Amino acid sequence: MPNVRNIVKNMRLPLCILLVTLFFSCENPPSETRAERIAKGICDCSTPLLDLNKAAATASGNIDFEGIQAEFEKTRACIVNQRMKAEDLLSVKNALTVRCPELAAQTELLEELLRK
Repeated sequence: MPNVRNIVKNMRLPLCILLVTLFFSCENPPSETRAERIAKGICDCSTPLLDLNKAAATASGNIDFEGIQAEFEKTRACIVNQRMKAEDLLSVKNALTVRCPELAAQTELLEELLRK
């Protein structure tokens, strides 16, 4: 029967290599920047409005302009709650192209939503 002490001695090096490998493989992902966090919030806020606009564009009957206007106002209020500063504007727009390309493509709507 093998000696327990020899087993522990023989397993020490592989165990150390495994622990070092695990330590270096568990990197923390880069933290989200302020602009990315704001862009995510803006995208979340604007999703219902974008859905209404898309439905209105394909509608053949009556379009609920009052509903769209009400949703626009709710979206603007939500965006204001993101507490975006003027110096964040460019980096947020850049982040929106990745995070929410549908909104970023509608430049007029985006400018209107971001206007103070």
